[in-house]
Parts: sequence; C-alpha cells; structure tokens
Amino acid sequence: MKNLSLYSMGMFCIVFSAFSAAEVLRDPTQPSNITITGKGGTTTSDLSLQSIIKTETQYKAIISAQVYKSGDEIGEFRVLTINANSVLLANDDKQIKLELYDYEIKK
Repeated sequence: MKNLSLYSMGMFCIVFSAFSAAEVLRDPTQPSNITITGKGGTTTSDLSLQSIIKTETQYKAIISAQVYKSGDEIGEFRVLTINANSVLLANDDKQIKLELYDYEIKK
C-alpha cells in the first residue's frame, strides 16, 4: 500500500510538472487582431478578420462581428479587395492586409 501511494504521488508530480512547463502557443487558426489608431491618436479600434464568405457574385468578410463587402468603409478605411484568405483595407495614408490565418510556422 505504501508503494502504491508513493507511485501515485510520483506520477502526480511528473504529470503536474509537464503541464506547468509546457509552452503556451497561439492557435494559428485564430484570426489576428490589428489595432489602428485614428488621426490625432484619439480613437483606437480593433479589427479582427473572423471569416470570409463567398457568394455567387462576390466575397464578403466578417470583421469585428460586422459584415463588409468591397467598397464598404470601416472607420477611416475602405475595403479594397476581399479574396479567399485576406482582406485589403486602405485609406489615404496606408494599406492594411488582414489575413484569415497566421501562416507563420513555429519550430
């Protein structure tokens, strides 16, 4: 009985130490978040590409729980293009590409 309890405690320590030492990795299928600061640095909004929908005639994107199509405006940005994997937003100063998946491979 004493050996069984020692064995159980040893296994518990091994399993617990393995869980506590495990590295927390980001899910590569989780949409990336982009933070955009508006003119003057006063407003900030988080843009998160959540899904892309293909209809018979066009693509639509769900960005931060709202549905957008090409030509729509998101704050100071306009949706330029939507394809199967990404959305391109632009304003007068810059372009932002929101990708559906994080394609970075971790070693």
